[in-house]
Amino acid sequence: MIDQFDDTALRPIGEKVTSGERLDLADGMALWDTRDIFSLGQLADFVRQQKHGKLAYYNINRHINYSNICALECKFCGFRRKRGEAGAYEYSHEDIFRRAGEADAAGATEVHIVGGLHPWLKFEWYLELLRGLRARYPRLHLKTFTAIEVNHFAKISRLSTKEVLIALREAGLGSMPGGGAEVFDDRVHDELFKGKLKADGWMEVHRIAHELGIRTNATILYGHVETREERVRHLLALRQLQDESPGFQTIIPLSFIPDGTELSHLPGPTGLED
Repeated sequence: MIDQFDDTALRPIGEKVTSGERLDLADGMALWDTRDIFSLGQLADFVRQQKHGKLAYYNINRHINYSNICALECKFCGFRRKRGEAGAYEYSHEDIFRRAGEADAAGATEVHIVGGLHPWLKFEWYLELLRGLRARYPRLHLKTFTAIEVNHFAKISRLSTKEVLIALREAGLGSMPGGGAEVFDDRVHDELFKGKLKADGWMEVHRIAHELGIRTNATILYGHVETREERVRHLLALRQLQDESPGFQTIIPLSFIPDGTELSHLPGPTGLED
C-alpha cells in the first residue's frame, strides 16, 4: 500500500502507522499539507479497521437546545441571543419533556441537551430537568451539558466541579457532549471567545468527569482564524488527556459556518479541507 502513495512524503508516515507507532506534530503537519487525499484515506481506513474491523457505531439522537439566551459573546456564534432580542427563546421543563417524549416514541436512544449560559436559571433547574427526563423516559440516554455549562453551574451553585458532576450524575446524566472546546490556543481564544473557559479549564472538567466514570465526547471547531498547526496541537492535547484519564468516546470535528456570525467575512473551510 505505502509504495503506491503518490506523495512520497506520506511514505514514512505510512510506515509509522502500519507499525503502530504514534504520529507527532511534524507528521500531523505533513498530513495537512498533502494533496494525495486518496492515500490519506487509505491510512485512515487502515487505522479504523485495526481498531474496529468492519463495524460502525451509531445512535438515534434527538438534539434539544433548552435556550439560546447566553451571557457570552463569542464571535463565531450565530446561536446566542439576549433575552428580549428577536429570536431569543427559553424552553420550560414541559417543553423539553414533550420533545424528549416525541423522540422516545420515534425510537431515539439518546437525547443531547445543551444551551447557552443562561444568566438567571438556578442549578436546581437543571437537576430537576434531568430527574424529570429520567423518570419519564428511562430508556433514553441523557447526554447533557458541555464543560462550559458545567463550569457555569459551579459558579452559580458555589460548588466544586466534582460536586456539580456528581449531582448531575445522580440526577440522571449519562454522558457529556464535547462542545466548547473550539481550538485549544490562547491566541484564538482571546480573539474569538474571550471570557469563555480556556483550554486548561475545559480539560479539567473532562478529566474530573472521566475520573467519576462519566464518558465524554470531544470536539474541534475548525475553519475560522486558527492555523493548521494549532489544529494539530489541539488533537495532540486531546490524545494526551485520553492517555492520562481515559474516557473520550469520540471526537467530532465541527466545520465552521460563517453565516450569521461576526466572522461572516471569512470564507469557511473548503471541501478539501473538510
